[in-house]
Amino acid sequence: MNKREEFDKIAREIFFPSYEVIAKDALKMSGKTDGACLDVGCGGGHLGLSVARASQMQVTLLDLEEDALKIASQRIKDWGLEDRASLMVGDVRHINWPDNHFDLIVSRGSIGFWGERWEMKQAFSEIYRVLAPGGITYIGKGFGNAELTKEIVAKMKVLHPEWPQNVKDASNKFKAPDYAEFLDELGIEAEIIDDERGIWVMMKKPPGTVRV
Repeated sequence: MNKREEFDKIAREIFFPSYEVIAKDALKMSGKTDGACLDVGCGGGHLGLSVARASQMQVTLLDLEEDALKIASQRIKDWGLEDRASLMVGDVRHINWPDNHFDLIVSRGSIGFWGERWEMKQAFSEIYRVLAPGGITYIGKGFGNAELTKEIVAKMKVLHPEWPQNVKDASNKFKAPDYAEFLDELGIEAEIIDDERGIWVMMKKPPGTVRV
């Protein structure tokens, strides 16, 4: 089993209950039940496909790694979502998509690996660029609620005693105040959740921009 397959196994067997909770929170915050959704740094596609399951949205799964999208492709078939899910190889800092398109943009866990300060700002700028007028983002890290966090942490400690410190060590270590600072410098309206649900960045694009 390679590293990508091992992570997907963890996502499937340990993290899995959190994706539905996060997807429903994202949909509730967006106030949308249909339209276009982008899952950034999707990995095996659990979050984006959970959004599709909980709504009528068309979902695009974006990841830099083709082996991740290969796993996501199989999950699309397994979950019977071939008519509402598609794949795209790409970098969050250079999203190959027209402006003002996605009504909801989600991501769980990839934000810690988007790079240094200037790369983070570029990523936020790109995400905002492809966000549709009236759209919202729900991107960050966490497991949806305190109960799930406690359960997942306990299981992960048994499987990998060094977790989550090893993940923190490998990440860019930015926190909620850093995200707020980056977005303020970019002039992007946003609200940041930092509570038992995790840390979630909600950028909001005002209605009125011409949609592409």
